[in-house]
Amino acid sequence: MMTLKNWAFSLAILLPAIVWAQPKNETIEYFTDDEVRDTRFSFQLLYAPEYASRRLALYEPVQDGNEIYALTSEDAGAIYGQRMGLMSYFELREMFHLGIGFTTINSGFVTNGFAAFDQNAVFQDTIANLPATTRFEAIAVPIQIIFHTQMTDVWALQVVPSYDLIFMQKIERQWESGAPNYAADAATGALGLMYQRGSQTKYHNGFNGAIGFAIGNEFRVANDLVFTLRGEFRFGLSPINNADIGLREIPYSVGGAFGFRYYL
Repeated sequence: MMTLKNWAFSLAILLPAIVWAQPKNETIEYFTDDEVRDTRFSFQLLYAPEYASRRLALYEPVQDGNEIYALTSEDAGAIYGQRMGLMSYFELREMFHLGIGFTTINSGFVTNGFAAFDQNAVFQDTIANLPATTRFEAIAVPIQIIFHTQMTDVWALQVVPSYDLIFMQKIERQWESGAPNYAADAATGALGLMYQRGSQTKYHNGFNGAIGFAIGNEFRVANDLVFTLRGEFRFGLSPINNADIGLREIPYSVGGAFGFRYYL
């Protein structure tokens, strides 16, 4: 049996806990985190300078005296090219982003040692080995998958394979300075096909494609704004030309891409 003294002692111990547990008539406050936002969609402005050149596909130069041109892949030189445009992204997962966009392409290559022939002669003797510049313009719809790894609060590593749907707009081909003044019939023959020399005829394929691979970084500069910097390689899937007798030129480029990406 508990004595009165024991009851008093137990009550003295429990009283603070009972008082603390009593509900108070206080207003319940709810807190929200202003930094938590829906960032599954984002947009990026990009600019991509590149070192551009070309390879030849399914072509072997012949040396039987009747060839109208004789080129190799090693004859190509590089020019400065560029892409610019807008990308939109959707985050399938935190580590996987799917992107599609719209870009313009201005690129090309230099062909060194182009063997020019006198088409008015009985035998097609070589007149000179000349450099010639090819430039092309296109509109592209790039499709990208970003493998995104957040390394720190402000820095992420990204690997970006891509495929571009390319719609060729025009090809411009020009001999470098010092080219001989060919007769009109030579300009409309094989050399005319290779280098338009002012002609409005379109010698390019209307549709093309390219695969790409990029690796780079994403740096956070504000709550919803990041700066992206990547190195990339791109290679065409089919020739850019369709009327250059047998010569199949496939462009490629090595360069970089940078821009700003905004998360909604």
